Amino acid sequence: MEALTPGRGAPPPPGLQRIVGFTITAPDPVAAAQAYAQVFGWPVEAEGAVSRDEAFLWGAPATEGRRWLRLRPPGEPCTWVRFVEQAATPGLPFLSYGWNAMEVLVRDPYALARELEGTPFRVLIPPRPLPFDPALHAMQVIGPAGELLYCTSLPREREVFDLRAATHRVDRPFIAILGGPDADAMLAFYARTLATPVIAPSPVLVKVVNDAFGLAPDARIPLGIVKLPRDWLIEVDGYPPQAGPRPRPPGGLPPGIAMLSVAVGAAEGAGYAGPLPARLEGAAGEWLELLAPI
Repeated sequence: MEALTPGRGAPPPPGLQRIVGFTITAPDPVAAAQAYAQVFGWPVEAEGAVSRDEAFLWGAPATEGRRWLRLRPPGEPCTWVRFVEQAATPGLPFLSYGWNAMEVLVRDPYALARELEGTPFRVLIPPRPLPFDPALHAMQVIGPAGELLYCTSLPREREVFDLRAATHRVDRPFIAILGGPDADAMLAFYARTLATPVIAPSPVLVKVVNDAFGLAPDARIPLGIVKLPRDWLIEVDGYPPQAGPRPRPPGGLPPGIAMLSVAVGAAEGAGYAGPLPARLEGAAGEWLELLAPI
């Protein structure tokens, strides 16, 4: 599928334009942010408390006054990761519907796996070539707040889905992984409500899903793609029947990777044309914070 890039001086086309940020809940956001700063080399660029207006916008009144810290990965000046204070909940959030992983572009996942030993990051699945393209290498990691990360390297000699290779040891988050009961319905939400191109699901072996849900090693799940113009994607995973909706505390954020912030280009009669910023919920209950084009 061809990338959509606005012409010079032209207004952005409708639909999602880029990933801006990931919001992750953490019982200790300071410790989580410090771990990323020390291990990944992502500096803390700002910190504060959730304002009343932010809590109202999110529909999460219990977050008002909670501490947050925002990190700025080096690979892209307009992308951030934000940790928001919220008590831990039992279980693993990525076993339920919603945002289940943050995929991070790295130069060498094999070297990074060695560097993570003895840190707050735990390698869940060691680095390996991916079965659908052995030029791609990835590992899965549990972060300091219990969040799931995919750490992926891309080939330098060619682009895959208009995604560029890492230029830093630990570059930027570039893919959001969404899990839910119906891949087709999830993709339809992005195509119809947000006027963003999608790629229909195909059966793909996803080891972290097979392991987490006790599926056969060769089991495949339907995997589709929401195709942002360039450098960012949303991966849509159809989850097995063992999964269910993600419980959230009263007035709080969904646990784990709570929300994806995206820049949206709105046009009359096409895609989302309401006021910005805004919060929407997708077909799997995932939270999206819609922001003006960057």
